[in-house]
Amino acid sequence: MTDTVSLTIKIDPALKETLKTLALENQISLSQEVTQRLQSSLTTHQHPAVDSQDLSEDVDPQLTSAELKQIRALLKKSKKKK
Repeated sequence: MTDTVSLTIKIDPALKETLKTLALENQISLSQEVTQRLQSSLTTHQHPAVDSQDLSEDVDPQLTSAELKQIRALLKKSKKKK
């Protein structure tokens, strides 16, 4: 049996009810439903970062490194505002 740990999170009550309903339909516990969905989202939606994509030399990137740096700075500012 796999070791498990406890995790406490805060979610919207409507989301909890949706997850409970799905767990009942799948005849599994709420914990199993959430675990399966988290694992699924992590394995099927992994995308490499734009900056780390291997671009061949004959293809010009759409953004320069200076432009990427400016975008990162803007994103950091917008996260701090939230």
